[in-house]
Amino acid sequence: MESIASMTTSTGKKDNRCKIRVLWFATSPSLGRVHLDKDATLGTSWIEALERLCLKDSRIELAIAFTWKSTSIDSFVLDSHRTRYYTIPRRPKNKWTRALRRVLSLPEHSQDVADDCVRIAHEFKPDIVTFFGTETPYPLSIPQLHCPHLIWFQGNLTVYQKKWHVGISPIQSLLGASFKDLVVGHSYQHYYQLYRHYVAREKKIFALSQNFLGRTDWDRRLVSMMAPHAQYFHGEEAMRPAFFTKAWNKGRDEHKVTLVSTFRDSLYKGLETAMEAFVLLNQVASPIVKWKIIGVASDSSYARTCRKSVGFKGDENFQLLGLKSAEELATELIDADIFVHPSHIDNSPNSLCEAMLLGVPCVSTNVGGIPSLLKNGIDGLLVQDGDPFALAGSILDLINNPTYARQLGQGARERSLQRHDGDEIKDNLLDIYHQIITQSVHNPEQDNS
Repeated sequence: MESIASMTTSTGKKDNRCKIRVLWFATSPSLGRVHLDKDATLGTSWIEALERLCLKDSRIELAIAFTWKSTSIDSFVLDSHRTRYYTIPRRPKNKWTRALRRVLSLPEHSQDVADDCVRIAHEFKPDIVTFFGTETPYPLSIPQLHCPHLIWFQGNLTVYQKKWHVGISPIQSLLGASFKDLVVGHSYQHYYQLYRHYVAREKKIFALSQNFLGRTDWDRRLVSMMAPHAQYFHGEEAMRPAFFTKAWNKGRDEHKVTLVSTFRDSLYKGLETAMEAFVLLNQVASPIVKWKIIGVASDSSYARTCRKSVGFKGDENFQLLGLKSAEELATELIDADIFVHPSHIDNSPNSLCEAMLLGVPCVSTNVGGIPSLLKNGIDGLLVQDGDPFALAGSILDLINNPTYARQLGQGARERSLQRHDGDEIKDNLLDIYHQIITQSVHNPEQDNS
């Protein structure tokens, strides 16, 4: 293989013939999930879309490592493509010890996980390592890697913890927990205490890292405050193929309006605000309002907690549908009238990006990195979080002005098609890798600083 240092020729032009070995530490198995999980189509990750882009480029030799239910570091490849996958065992390995630590709100053995990451890196011998997010212990391995690294900014636990009880108070979250959840350590109060450990670990990770990739003003500003020594690169996220093959073009139904939201069961996702807004809408809207929540199951602790906190008794037109495949979700979105994102905090939620890419009219809370994705009045509407009246009022604006809603959806689709262009995303990522590796060649001590 050619030296990575030769990726730039003597004339200053990039040498696109050069191969690069890249190791990702990810929060999901990506396309390797089909080897491990019979429900491989449910709740899939955008990282799969990025992997598909990289597989199209013969210059990229890729490995992906992730935590799985294994007792040792294992690796495998699929017949369909060349990526090597590594499973990282959960730490501690003993399930009873893990259960006890969960009840005590103690995190996994972070250094053991980091040591596993070092072993994988030494086996694969990458030219550069990418860590997806600062939420896991993986980046604690940076000082022992002896190669360049990049952290792909996802969310930020330090800020998210501050938003944990914005919509649901500590007492409400405690009252919403089942006896079993409290006993086995699965209550939101247990998770909140666990987050405190994660936040401390995340701050160490920011101090260690030299390079971050983000895509919003919010994450850029966070990096400037939490890692002022680090470089910040801009890069967009890849979207799953299902959201490129369809486009929203729904006609208006005078008798029924369908809203769709997509999020997981984190306490700060704003489900309680959606419930309150739904009640308000049905008091004033002339058509029947139907609201589908995808990603949250009706019998989940989160749903139960939110219902109790706002006194929502349930309604057949407010549906909690659980996980859907990408294809099922895309179908739900193009059949909807409006996409609604009620979260109290987010960086660049893929659910909003997917709806915009399809051209669905969107209403979202104005939090975190969302203003970098959606411009109010141009390609969607933004409202303050935790305000069911403002949320319901914005939805009502679009119900009463379908032409305006369609214009917003068209603006969102045009912007998103440009933002999520796969070739540009992949080429930009390669360029960033090239810059970091070249800097490392000229300043090798930076890798371990």
